[in-house]
Amino acid sequence: MRSLVVAGIVAAVLLAGCSERHRLSRGRAFHLEKVSYARLPGWREDKVLEAAPALAQSCRKPTAAMKGFCDGLPGHGQTPDRLRAHIEKHLTPYRVVSNGADTGVITGYYEAELTGTRTKRDDTQRPIYGMPANKRHTGLRRAEIERHGSFDAPVIAWADDPVDLFILHVQGSGRVKTPDGEIRLGYAGNNGHTFKALSRIMDEEGVPKSVRRSMTEMRAWLRQNPDRVRELLAKNPRYIYFRKIAGQTPVGASGAVLTPLRSVAVDDAYIPMHTPMFLDTRDPDGYPLKRLVVAQDVGSAIKGPIRADFFWGHGDMSFHKAGRMKSAGSYYLLLPKE
Repeated sequence: MRSLVVAGIVAAVLLAGCSERHRLSRGRAFHLEKVSYARLPGWREDKVLEAAPALAQSCRKPTAAMKGFCDGLPGHGQTPDRLRAHIEKHLTPYRVVSNGADTGVITGYYEAELTGTRTKRDDTQRPIYGMPANKRHTGLRRAEIERHGSFDAPVIAWADDPVDLFILHVQGSGRVKTPDGEIRLGYAGNNGHTFKALSRIMDEEGVPKSVRRSMTEMRAWLRQNPDRVRELLAKNPRYIYFRKIAGQTPVGASGAVLTPLRSVAVDDAYIPMHTPMFLDTRDPDGYPLKRLVVAQDVGSAIKGPIRADFFWGHGDMSFHKAGRMKSAGSYYLLLPKE
């Protein structure tokens, strides 16, 4: 129901385009404030052409409101100025405000990479499951699945490292490098239990705070304490099932192939999929991160009107960026004028 209410509010902006302020109140205030492009910090400096693949992905099946924007999207031979002018002609920026503030939390995620095999090599490996054929079996908790197996769920591959497998579950998509080629995985479903963050589990178990500052540090600590791995990871009851993907990955909840550094995950109860946005935050090293992005994914921990997960890509560099990112930030929705 909440999604329908919010969709109605955004539809008012999409279809009417005349009101400067729209408000939602369901326990918290949420409204959009119309601003000019001159108010977007870093808009003129952003390398907007880097966002063109993300825009093209979301324009494959445009909504009626976005059709004008998508039909005229500059193609071959476009320049930054042409694309920027096209956006300014068709879309209006709206600052997102919640409870009187325009700042929320911006984290990062990446496409996980791990090593493994297609068939089981030894007992140190852990299975990567596809969706169970019998839906009754999807409700088992993580500890039960890891102790007894997932019954009728197919095993897609066998992961070498249980910590990397857990990170794959957190990220929701990834690549398994095997001796005979790469297996690309996408999210297929979950067991219906609530996600519990590893940092919270470690806090409850008395792991030092210095270890819990980022996924990078938590992964290093778990590898140094292999006897604690199964016990701690099992305390997150949520379990993710995967599917093989042929072609480009990762694929977001929107159905779009994600673009590194230009796709974000949002709470789609507030921000509809495929909405162009302008992000104003900092990366985990404190450098400004002001750029055009597109809402193309969701996440179980991404909740609220000003809450986003910035997609860094894949590989070690992306892991270290994503694993350390937790920045204050704001964003603007770019909505059709007509």
